[in-house]
Amino acid sequence: MAMNAHLVVKPTEACRRIIERRMGSRKDEAMEKASWGAVLLVQGPVAEILAAVDVATKASSVAAGEIVGNCPQQINTIAFVGAVADVKLALAALKEWGDVR
Repeated sequence: MAMNAHLVVKPTEACRRIIERRMGSRKDEAMEKASWGAVLLVQGPVAEILAAVDVATKASSVAAGEIVGNCPQQINTIAFVGAVADVKLALAALKEWGDVR
């Protein structure tokens, strides 16, 4: 199954607040310190999403956080946050690695 990716460059405060609220207590120190120059939202099956986190965080200096409240339960969304160049590098690595639209 393909993963869907959406790149948001210079997210608004409203966008950031919604993402942070949907992360809830899962937001870690790396996400707290991350630059919010861009956000890459990637949605897909759990196993692919977990592997995508590994690929993207090895390829660039992005923070990764899980977005909660998705339905159905076997589909997850991850937010990759960082400088625009780093987030674009993460997206390029994911496209090279797997089926990302």
